[in-house]
Amino acid sequence: MADQYRFRFKWWALLGMSLLAFTAYLDATIVNTALPFIQSSLNANILQLQWITNIFTIILSMTMIAIGKCADLWGKKEVFYIGIVIFAIAALGAGLSPTIEMLIFFRGLQALGASSVFIASSALLSEVFPEKERVKAISIYGGVTGFGLMVGPFLGGVLISLLSWRWVFWINLPLIAIGLAACSFSLRGHSKLKPSVKIDWQGLCLLIFGLGALMYGIIAAAQSNWKSIAAWIFLIAGMCALILLILLDNVRKNPLLDLHIFKEKLIILASLSCALAGVVSTVFMFFDPLYLRILRNLSPFLIGLLIAVIPAAQAMISLVFSRSVKKFGVANLLFFSVIAAFLAAVFHRMIQIDTSILFLILPFFLLGINWGLSNAAMITAVNEVIAPKEIGAAIGTIATIWNIAGSLVLAISTVIFNAVEIKSSFLPAFHSSINFNILFAGVLLVGACWIRLKLKKSKRARGA
Repeated sequence: MADQYRFRFKWWALLGMSLLAFTAYLDATIVNTALPFIQSSLNANILQLQWITNIFTIILSMTMIAIGKCADLWGKKEVFYIGIVIFAIAALGAGLSPTIEMLIFFRGLQALGASSVFIASSALLSEVFPEKERVKAISIYGGVTGFGLMVGPFLGGVLISLLSWRWVFWINLPLIAIGLAACSFSLRGHSKLKPSVKIDWQGLCLLIFGLGALMYGIIAAAQSNWKSIAAWIFLIAGMCALILLILLDNVRKNPLLDLHIFKEKLIILASLSCALAGVVSTVFMFFDPLYLRILRNLSPFLIGLLIAVIPAAQAMISLVFSRSVKKFGVANLLFFSVIAAFLAAVFHRMIQIDTSILFLILPFFLLGINWGLSNAAMITAVNEVIAPKEIGAAIGTIATIWNIAGSLVLAISTVIFNAVEIKSSFLPAFHSSINFNILFAGVLLVGACWIRLKLKKSKRARGA
């Protein structure tokens, strides 16, 4: 009888949590369509504009692991509500921002709220639903949040066409109100169990300082033509902090980053795939809308429609993934994902001012294939080779790699772009940034080939 009462509002809870998570996932892609219009409205340069995208992934990479442990320590529901309140305040502030600096601040605050929502909402599903219905609930939740990623660019184009770029932030507010109304009664009584979890505050401080200092050092050094002593100090200090974090985590019993998982070759392959997915979800989602607006002068509606090809391909992968795993195996799918990202970067290098719209769909679609396979195959790989009690930490570690790779490669790409554009124009600068991404993807592809061969040898050895 107690369980019957506990689960009686489960579908209302799923509706509320899915809708609130939808807003956070929507925000990950809807803003990209607005970037050219934000640049024009707030008179921002490329280096300032990239922070709108980069601050989001930087904050995610800094906080996701710690927030997961805070949710266990202080309560998943409590962390979930705090995240939603932060996200709502930030959405309102971002839409009202009169300067690019204020918009970047509120965008970072949005990321903090989104990080809490991502982690706590998915964790709450196991408490809201009985075990026999959890898979169904997770599938529905995944479908709704995946739709948020898919509809973001298109919805952004519609809102900008009819209203203004500020509505890509304000659209969240009515959705949040509806979601909170559904959760207000359906989550009552859940998440009371709070396991004893220790947070590695020293490691967290090293991660936050290291990544922040490294990012600032790269951008500040480039802006000063690599002549600023202060920028070099930040850059070196950031690298030292991250190296120290890795060294300390390698000997700790409860590390912030679970590096021992990389003894599994399948996890290394998943990490390579996810590092490229981080680039897809930041670098290309940043530069492609600028190309479509600045060089092609497309309407917001058409920009949103074209960029939506990327998350649409990601959503398509979710529909066929279970059958694909049975047919090809998770290692092959991860390898295909790396190849797709590399080919997408190469096709981007072929883009010119008069490139056919139909041709543009091909690299966009390949980017979505990488994004979708990386996400689904990574989770599957972790479940195959990692002990159940370590699965959450492993996923958090790889998700951090995803965000860090995206943040750093976007920072370097925008620095390259800015340096070339000053001497030339948009298209040569765009191609120079793509060249760097081709090199990055190529290095990871070589690593993926080596790991794939190792996995095949291991499989043959086990068969023998």
